[in-house]
Amino acid sequence: MKLNFKRLLRRFLRVLGVLIILHLLLLVFLYVKQEKFFFNPKKLDKDYVFTFKEPFEELNIKVDEAIYLNALLFKTPNPKGVILYFHGNAGAIHDWGKRAPLYLDNGYDILFVDYRGYGKSDGEYTEDTQLFNDAEKVYEYTKTLYTEDQITVLGFSLGTGLAAYVASQNHPHRLILNAPYYSWKDLITEDIAPLLPRFMVRYDIPTYKFVEKVTCPIYIFHGDKDFLVNVETNSKKLQAINPSNIHLTVITDASHNGIHITKQYYDALKEVLKD
Repeated sequence: MKLNFKRLLRRFLRVLGVLIILHLLLLVFLYVKQEKFFFNPKKLDKDYVFTFKEPFEELNIKVDEAIYLNALLFKTPNPKGVILYFHGNAGAIHDWGKRAPLYLDNGYDILFVDYRGYGKSDGEYTEDTQLFNDAEKVYEYTKTLYTEDQITVLGFSLGTGLAAYVASQNHPHRLILNAPYYSWKDLITEDIAPLLPRFMVRYDIPTYKFVEKVTCPIYIFHGDKDFLVNVETNSKKLQAINPSNIHLTVITDASHNGIHITKQYYDALKEVLKD
């Protein structure tokens, strides 16, 4: 009986040891390859030709030495201003550009920008300061085409933290956040990869800190069926920072990627962009 127990104990310890090693290897992989894990870019050939029904101009915005971000500026006659759109973590602007009509119909030009490694943009990211630098450089470029009181900064999902950062450093007319996260590190370590220790997430995008410094009106839209970025622990916490300036609209029955296709969002957006 004692012999069997010892054998079982040895087997258990071996299995436990293997599981611990596998867990450590997974953590190392996630740490080293977290750009691949957290970002899901679609790369496009440099000679890729964009095709849209709406008038647009293709741009390349310099953000660093020999680093240019590819962008699309959709235009409408007699625009009230421009919407600078920081998109989510997947795809590229050949897909994100399909959302242009929603904003053009409200009388605004709209500028979509691909991050490094996305679409036809140059480079790759290795740290969060590069994300912030690029977002600021894109905003500075936008100011060469429009006055600040004509600029609306909009972020979706991953892009909400960058949009909030830009708005905290500048003075746009308004900030719109679609499905924002309270903190990137919180989202990763509590919801997406709970086995990953917080200190191993190299990218720190504390949206809540940026929102505290934003002086323009903030409008948040979030689906109540968003199972990736929970509205209760993200958007409602953000609104609580400054309820008088942060306006939250919860979109009924909308998933993470389904906000923009709802009539509720269309009507609410129209009201926000009417001036």
